[in-house]
Amino acid sequence: MGVRVIAGRARGRRLRVPGGGTRPTSGLVRGALLNMLEHRGWLDDALVIDLFAGSGALGIEALSRGAGRAVFVEASAAAARVLGENLATSGLGARAEIVRAPVPRALSALAARGVVADGVLADPPYGAGWAARTVTAVVASGVLGPGGWLAVEHEVGEEPAAAGDLVVVQRRRHGRTVLTLLAREGGR
Repeated sequence: MGVRVIAGRARGRRLRVPGGGTRPTSGLVRGALLNMLEHRGWLDDALVIDLFAGSGALGIEALSRGAGRAVFVEASAAAARVLGENLATSGLGARAEIVRAPVPRALSALAARGVVADGVLADPPYGAGWAARTVTAVVASGVLGPGGWLAVEHEVGEEPAAAGDLVVVQRRRHGRTVLTLLAREGGR
């Protein structure tokens, strides 16, 4: 099974999807999310962190559409290998880094290195409370810069709330999937 990059420099490139329970974001939802970010001008030369990266489709799409750099966080070794192949196939690997660790540990390590992101993309596992925990972990880590944003894909009924100085600026539902966009209060 594979997905294609929808728009930008790598448009049409086929990406592999790792096995083992990875749930790739559908093209419709991925397109809607990236269109929301592009419309706000939030991808332009941005440093983006893609949490629970899996195949890397969200972060690769962001790079393809104008993000400057992306850090992909993926705990699974098998998924990280596929992600590396996808970055090479897309021609965007030079602007990417893969951190192979669970999300909380990866966020701590990135913060310790002084990484400050313009935005965070998160597609956590459904039905396990990860949507809300991810918002809390991103805020607590300090990796999100001033004016930063966080986009969370989640299942209906798992809507993450505002946390710290992040406020919900938009929600869009696509079937059983919801996209919640949060941003720093007073920022973008």
